[in-house]
Parts: sequence; C-alpha cells; structure tokens
Amino acid sequence: MGSSIRSLHALCIVFLCEQFPPVVWDGAGSYTATLAIALAKLGHEVHVVCAQGHRVVDTVQDGVHVHRRPLLRLPVSRGLGPIGARLRGPLYPRDSISLRASLPLSYTMWMRQLRLRPDVIETQDGETRGLMQAMAHSRPLAIHLHCPTMLTVQLAGAPIGAKGRLADRLDRMSADLADVVTSPSQLLVDTLRDRGWLGGRDVEVIPNPFDAVPWLGIPEVAKTRPVIATVGRLEAYKGVDVLLDASARLRAAGVEHRLVLAGRPAGEIHGVPAGTWLERRARQLDLDVEFTGHLGGEQVREVYRRARVVAVPSRFESFSIAAAEAMAAGRPVVTTTRTGIAPFVERWGGGAVVPVDDAAALAGALAPYLLDPAQAAVVGARGRDGVAEIDPMMIARRKEEAYRYAIAGFAARPTAWRRRQVGRDVLALPAASGHPPEPMAPTALPLSPALPTRSDHPHDIHDTA
Repeated sequence: MGSSIRSLHALCIVFLCEQFPPVVWDGAGSYTATLAIALAKLGHEVHVVCAQGHRVVDTVQDGVHVHRRPLLRLPVSRGLGPIGARLRGPLYPRDSISLRASLPLSYTMWMRQLRLRPDVIETQDGETRGLMQAMAHSRPLAIHLHCPTMLTVQLAGAPIGAKGRLADRLDRMSADLADVVTSPSQLLVDTLRDRGWLGGRDVEVIPNPFDAVPWLGIPEVAKTRPVIATVGRLEAYKGVDVLLDASARLRAAGVEHRLVLAGRPAGEIHGVPAGTWLERRARQLDLDVEFTGHLGGEQVREVYRRARVVAVPSRFESFSIAAAEAMAAGRPVVTTTRTGIAPFVERWGGGAVVPVDDAAALAGALAPYLLDPAQAAVVGARGRDGVAEIDPMMIARRKEEAYRYAIAGFAARPTAWRRRQVGRDVLALPAASGHPPEPMAPTALPLSPALPTRSDHPHDIHDTA
C-alpha cells in the first residue's frame, strides 16, 4: 500500500489505538481521532486499527478508514476467583504483562489480515502496540507520548513492584526503538527523563491538536456569575482537594462564588473513595459546591457557559485538554506549573499559572476574575485567540514533518542496529531486586534542521489479565 515514490507526497499512515468515535474514553482517543481526521484532510491515506471488544467492522469516518477488531486475550487469572485477584495485584490492569503481550500480537495480526503496508505507524507510549514492528524493523514507527501507564502510579507515590517495573520497561522499549518520538509538552519529556525514559534521544515537542470550533459559540464571560469550574475526573492527581481549600480561603476573604466540579470521581484520596472524601471535605469547609457527575459534550459546554473562570489545579498533566476547552470558550484559566499547557496559558495571556499544591496562590489567582468580570472577559478573549495555535490542521502539518523524518531515519538505519538495540533492552529489564535500570544510551539520530527539537511549541484500562 505504501511506496517510496508516494512517500514523497501523500503518505499511508496507520494509527494503532483502541479508540475512535463514538468509542472514546480518554485523551489518547480524542488525540488520535482529531489528528487522523486532519491528516486525511491534508490528502493522506489514514487508517486507524482499533483492537478492542469483539467487533469486526470496517468503516470510513471523516475520510479515515477505521478497522475495529477484537483484542486477542487470555484472561486466565480471571477464572481463578480470589486467587486470580491476588495474582493480578492492586495495580491491575495497569501493570498487566499479558496485556502487553496481547496488544502487539493483536495489532500485528490484524494489520497483516488487512494487508496494511503503511509508510509510517503511529501509536502512543504506555503499553506495547507497535513493539513487534519496532523489533522487526518492519515499518517506521512514531511514538507520541501521552502519559505512560505506570507514570501516573509513580507520580502518586504508590509502589509499583517488580511486575510494575517490568511493565514500565516493556513500555519504554517501543519509545526506545521508535524512529521518531513526539510529546505534547516539555514537562512530560523532562518528567520521563527523570525516570529513565528516552535516554538522551531528541524528542520533538508538538502539542496535542485541539478543534476549537464547538466551543467558539459560547458567549463571552462578562455576563456570568462568579462561578469557578473544573472539568475532568475527580481524582487525587487532579488537585481538586487543593481547589476546595482555595475556595475556603476565598470565602473567608469575602469573595462570594460557587464551585462546580464536573466529572466522575475516580480512585481514592487519603484512603477514602475520592467522591466521598471530596463531598465530606466540602461540608466541613461549608462550601457552595455542585458535584455534577459525568457529563456529555453539550453538558460540558454548558458548564463552561456558566463559568467565570476555570481552574486546572493538577499535580501533573502532560497537557490538559480541559484548559484548552476553557480558553476556546473564552474563559480565563488558572492552572499549575505541573501542567503541560502552562507555558501556553502564560504566552497567550489566557490566565495565570501558580505553584502546585498551593491553595493560597490558587485563591489569589482566581479572585481577580471572580471580582471583575470585565478583566475575565479581556483575559478570556486572549486565550480564545491563542488556541488557534493548536488548530488540528497546523498540528497535522507538523506531524507530517515528523513522519517524513521517521521514514528517512528508518531507511538509513540498518536492521542489525535494531537487533543490537533490542538485545540491550532485554538485558536492561529490571531485576526483582527493585533497583531501577540505568538510563539507556541515546537511540535516535539527531533531528535534522528541518525538524528542530522545540520546547516553545507547545488509559485506556483494558479488561484483560
């Protein structure tokens, strides 16, 4: 399907991702759909192979060829009852090794069955979808970093054990062997390097594409009431507990407002289910808080219509689509230094950036917008203008450059190099002692002048054992 002649012009691009509309449950699925559609509009032949569920369906959606196929899996431990649950462990399915075997096998089989011979394959970090292609040196592989599966566990301070270390090392192999690696933010690159990922290789920082059109019709913020909104899962790393403390400080200072928490609770906070903990804490602080639960697209836009300002107090986010949505809706954003979108907020003048876990700073940054709707409108307008920088078509063109770099590097790199690198990866797998492996040596060619590394541009949890 691909050819060296055509690769100079239109490309055949295959995405490996379990999600494509209408089946989307997290940012990786939204990213894949938005980018795939934009690349198709540029004239490329784009396929998305979705190994999830039990369906065999082929469709063309917005110019993208979507192939839905079953994920081949052997849920052995599930038949063992309580014993199987103990074998799976508390981090299941994040640290599932069988999942990391079934993903590359499934995608390799379905690509062969579909006779797909792409010019380049793109998939995400976290898990091993493209590992067989990378190890076999069969097709150029582009890895886009989102947030590796085990990273969120590590950032939460939870021990990951030998199984988790092995899972993380397997996930790293795809990125180590990829022909090009991209990331939505320099924050994510730096965070991963601190944990042994990426070695010294170059990473192109390309922000996630964002289609602002559905948000542009939301009226300006000037006529809103003093409402602080946050949108997304209500879990510990999102920093919603800090937002409650900031709300209490605002009320103590006489800044009246309502807090709207839009999203489904997930995980635990201080050992208590997140929803229970947050509701209990809101009562203790005597806050005016509205818990909406999970919302659909139009309901989310209604939250932004009501909001005077949007808070993204996360302890870590590789980007933050919620912040992009808020700015597209013309709402000022207050976020933390530990979100990948923070440099954009600052550069566009679309809000404020505060230290993580600092309720006083968060309250101080929110107060001016609550007290002065005119100021909120000015700042909101700046953010709305700024999101044009991450328009899907602009991002698709930058990704196209990255793909062509991957194709050129793939052609120049001998298969023997790849075999040696796989041997290094296997030897570097973590031992049961719990000591992390040494960082690997750089594994990629330097980026060409046409594709500079830039820092100024800007889980799926599978049901398997």
